[in-house]
Amino acid sequence: MLKGFKEFISRGNVIDLAVAVVIGAAFTGLVTAFTENVIQPLVDRVGASPDKEYGILRIPLGGEQFVDLNAVLSAAINFVIVAAVIYFVIVVPFKKIKERDAKVESSETELTLLTEIRDLLRENATDGAAGKQVSTGRESHAEE
Repeated sequence: MLKGFKEFISRGNVIDLAVAVVIGAAFTGLVTAFTENVIQPLVDRVGASPDKEYGILRIPLGGEQFVDLNAVLSAAINFVIVAAVIYFVIVVPFKKIKERDAKVESSETELTLLTEIRDLLRENATDGAAGKQVSTGRESHAEE
C-alpha cells in the first residue's frame, strides 16, 4: 500500500501540480497586494467622491451601509491579472513543450518505420538476387 502511494506521489504530474499550487498561491498574494495598493486607489479616485460616502462605483444604502462596486471591480481586475499571467507563463509554454515532445515522438516513430522498410527492402533485394522469395506474412490465403 505504501509502495503504491510512493509511486503516485513520485509521478511527474502530482509534483508539477503541487509546485503550481504553491507558486499560484504566492503569486495570488502578490497580485492581491498590487491590486489593493495600486489599482484600488486608482479605482477609488475615479469612482468615489472625496468624502467616500457615494460615487459612481459606491452606492449608499443608508446609514453606514453601501454597495461598493469598487471592491468588485478590484477583484475582477485581480482575477484577470492572475488568469493572464498563469496562461502566458504556465499554459502557453507547457503547450509548446507538449507539442515539441509529440513531434519528437512522431518523428522517432516515423524514423523507426522507415528504417524497418529500408531493412526489408535490402533483405528482399539480397534474397531476390539469390532467387529466394521472402515471406512478409501478408500473403493471401487463397492458395490453401
